[in-house]
Amino acid sequence: MAKLKLKTYSIIEDAVERGVSYGLNRAHKHTDTPIQETLAQEIERAVMFEIEEVIDFENDEFVEASDDSISA
Repeated sequence: MAKLKLKTYSIIEDAVERGVSYGLNRAHKHTDTPIQETLAQEIERAVMFEIEEVIDFENDEFVEASDDSISA
């Protein structure tokens, strides 16, 4: 069976970028000058949503990475 190795950093980076973009747009939905708190809340909410699309937080099992699976 072939091994599938995901580029985790790239997957999470893409999710964060999508979340930040969506959160900024959402914060500016009703005003051109949203307050800092609104910006932060909308960005955080959107980033977490996007991350939850690629990571299953329901599973409590943690798996330690082996030395050969860690790459820079």
